[in-house]
Amino acid sequence: MDVIFTRTDRRTRLVCRRANGTFTSADLGPGVPSHDFAHLIVERALRLASGFFVNIANGYSIQQLSEATTIHSLGPEPYVAEILARALGSLATGACTMEQFPDLVRVELEQMRLPVPQGLTAEATARMLTELRTLLERFGNLAPGEVLKLRFG
Repeated sequence: MDVIFTRTDRRTRLVCRRANGTFTSADLGPGVPSHDFAHLIVERALRLASGFFVNIANGYSIQQLSEATTIHSLGPEPYVAEILARALGSLATGACTMEQFPDLVRVELEQMRLPVPQGLTAEATARMLTELRTLLERFGNLAPGEVLKLRFG
């Protein structure tokens, strides 16, 4: 699936074009889409079975995934991606350190009785953080109308 972020004068446009040619799109708002980047990175790097971009690739629209009823119908697995994306964002902003990251993730997953994904090592976390910082820099250098095209899956 192609994941395309377009910087406009005031907003960011997200288009997800699936392998079968269908797509879903939405305006993300005025800020840098750092949380969306974090989702893409953790879901791809850890090959999560469910999550925002996994569910988009499986046919859900961005609008459907913003509805509480849809999210609840997907079971607990998407919360793993949400917790990891939020924690990666905290790491990128300095709200937590690399040493604090595993506990931050573990505690939140345990509260929901969810397993820690296989492959979530210190090395994998460092790679994901580097990738997030790189995407944030690349996006920050875009002029209005320019796109950042990424692959998922």
